[in-house]
Amino acid sequence: MVRSMIKQGSVPDVGTFNAVVETVSKENVQFCVDLYHEVCALGMAPDVNTYKILVPTVSKDGMIDEAFRLLNNFVDDGHKPFPSLLCVAGGNLMMLFCFFGDMKAKAHPPNRPLYTMLITMCGRAGKFVEVANYIFEMTEMGLVPISRCFDMVTDGLKNCGKHDLAGKVQEWEVSIRGV
Repeated sequence: MVRSMIKQGSVPDVGTFNAVVETVSKENVQFCVDLYHEVCALGMAPDVNTYKILVPTVSKDGMIDEAFRLLNNFVDDGHKPFPSLLCVAGGNLMMLFCFFGDMKAKAHPPNRPLYTMLITMCGRAGKFVEVANYIFEMTEMGLVPISRCFDMVTDGLKNCGKHDLAGKVQEWEVSIRGV
């Protein structure tokens, strides 16, 4: 349907495209990626739903590089990614760190849910010093981390023998929360 529209010289609207991609992606992910690039080249502007369909589907199919290309397109289009889209890293923290840094470089300041997701993923990977750095960075931006983030940092730092740093993080949480 979409290809016949393209052959006739018209570009489908985003809603039609999203419906087709959502259905076809269950059977042929590569076809959907090719179709995405084809209609974008013809002038269709994808919306948030386009990326909500494509990014998880592409990453589940093992096309991680393509998932990050789509995420970069998403940011370049002026959208702000949300945690469920960033989970495409599939445990690859280096790719996630690069994307996170690139997002900040493109003047898309991360929000609290994105930081929380990044802190959670780093904590699960045992990277507690990075977690502490992200919490400090988050507060420098005026965002207050949820207590679960502080708990993850302090518990993780204590478990890896960094009791002094864990104590400083606890004191810092008390000063931020005024408790």
